[in-house]
Amino acid sequence: MSFTFCLNTATIQPASLPEKIQAAAEAGYQAIELWVADVLSFLQQGGTLEQVRRMVDEAGLARPSMIHLKNWWSCAGAGTTEDWDQVRRSLEVAAALGSRHIVAGPPHQQVDLDHLAEDYHRLLEVSLQYGVPASLEYLGFVPQVNRLEVAWDVIQRTGHPAATVVVDTWHNFRGGTDPAMLERIPAEKISIVHWNDAPADIPRQQQADPDRVMPGDGILPLAEVASQLQRIGYRGALSLELFHRPYWEQDPRHVARLGLEKMKTSLGQ
Repeated sequence: MSFTFCLNTATIQPASLPEKIQAAAEAGYQAIELWVADVLSFLQQGGTLEQVRRMVDEAGLARPSMIHLKNWWSCAGAGTTEDWDQVRRSLEVAAALGSRHIVAGPPHQQVDLDHLAEDYHRLLEVSLQYGVPASLEYLGFVPQVNRLEVAWDVIQRTGHPAATVVVDTWHNFRGGTDPAMLERIPAEKISIVHWNDAPADIPRQQQADPDRVMPGDGILPLAEVASQLQRIGYRGALSLELFHRPYWEQDPRHVARLGLEKMKTSLGQ
């Protein structure tokens, strides 16, 4: 299976940004998914975007995506001038680091989907000015934009050729996405796939981000998901995205290596 293995750096909090980049490279990942907040913190400590770009370049890591944009929607009372200043700053960072996409998180409340599609269309137009198209994310624990079906509906309502979706195996489970839905999405409309597993000992609707576990340590049919991605022709990045605090207490280099091993095992490699 010809996927790109990517490390989402949330997996190895609270390591520093340079440590995260080094850990990803040493473990053997081909790509890295940085958080804008980590980069801004590095800049506040006196670092520069040029230094971050050089570190990632020297590590030989691709940048399929960055995380994340929020409060870009007007349909739920956000989208103020201050919010858009932050959106633009995040896009500047992503552009400077050569990211191909940036994740756009969804509202955490009920909204009118036509209105949300209009907001996402606007966000796409702005993000394209920076050369970093925003990709719509769904979150399994929010009230409405919690399934792949809903995100795909918004994308279709948007009608924008650059609209894409962030697929996430845990959010599919948590939100109740129909497993067959994945094969209805054209591969070119998927910006990245977040790869993680769900524990068996917590009811689905009670699970939260910190409950995610390493691929293969839970109950998700990851091998079948990989086969579905193969069938639709997806050859992009699988990004290990975990918020599991016990991992954060371990050596980030160990966690990164273990994560890559388990990703490959979950694919039958």
